[in-house]
Amino acid sequence: MTKIKMAVAVPMLALIIAAAGCTKASSDGAVLAKVNRGAITAEEFKQQLEDLAPQMQQAIASDPKARKEFLEDLIGIELVIQEAKRQGLEKDAEFRKRQEMLKKELERRVREDARNELFNGMLKKELGEKMSGIAQPSDEEVREYYNKNKDKIKTADGRQIGLKEVEPQLRTRIQQEKRRDVYLEYAKGLKARANISVDDKALEAAAVSLSRPHDLDLSNMEVQPAPGK
Repeated sequence: MTKIKMAVAVPMLALIIAAAGCTKASSDGAVLAKVNRGAITAEEFKQQLEDLAPQMQQAIASDPKARKEFLEDLIGIELVIQEAKRQGLEKDAEFRKRQEMLKKELERRVREDARNELFNGMLKKELGEKMSGIAQPSDEEVREYYNKNKDKIKTADGRQIGLKEVEPQLRTRIQQEKRRDVYLEYAKGLKARANISVDDKALEAAAVSLSRPHDLDLSNMEVQPAPGK
């Protein structure tokens, strides 16, 4: 069944199933509705909730009517998909082409996720303690960083941001840069022991266009957790 983006916190999932009247026999494979030769299982029901707004999650968790209406929506979706298959849309050349593209994109994302897991896991193993021991930036460090980058610290519309306004983001940025320095030193050691060759001509060919440097817009900066924290 095609997933329709919709979310729910793990504790709420148990509440939903309990409120639906399911007992010990319930499992993710439990059939909530039979639709011709198809079925909607508890697992599929949960998956469809994944991107719902919190208020909708709460409504479905606590209101039997909302829960039934949600299931009715899923039944309608399933019927449309079944009708598409009955009419042979699965065999349509354009449909198959898009599916092949989606398959390749999914495979790429799986590979990328695996690489990210390996990268972050190794940094945590080798550098976690060192990174977690990095001290918070001092007030003087923050002022120096601000003064050095003052002409770049602006909002999206070009307004200059004052030190007080941006100080928390600057502390985070400085901390991130210190952690990056630790990582770069570690990577430098790995490179020293590796056999590396670079094809400069291929690199130039790959660089179809180079983007110009952007101003440091810290007004809405999102911070990603660093290894070891």
